[in-house]
Amino acid sequence: MVLINVTSPLLRNEIRETLVACEEPKYRYVRNIGKIEMQFEADTDDSSKALRTAKERIRSLKFGKIIMFRVLIDGQFYENGKIYKPGDKEYKATRPAD
Repeated sequence: MVLINVTSPLLRNEIRETLVACEEPKYRYVRNIGKIEMQFEADTDDSSKALRTAKERIRSLKFGKIIMFRVLIDGQFYENGKIYKPGDKEYKATRPAD
């Protein structure tokens, strides 16, 4: 299982619906982390597949290619960056809304 965080100021409901409807990998909505950030659990151990598929699904939305959004593995500050685990002092900084 991979936890991903999706940040978008727009189309949050549409993003949540399209990811939950995805079959491979299967995404499960976990919770809102902040006003514009949602967390999902993907039923795969391949984090790059979970990120890639989520981005493709978001871009497939009507305005998905023109909105600003970000998809990261839970605990990352930026794409391809180090992944901090709960308990690391840096992990708390990856979620300033908590």
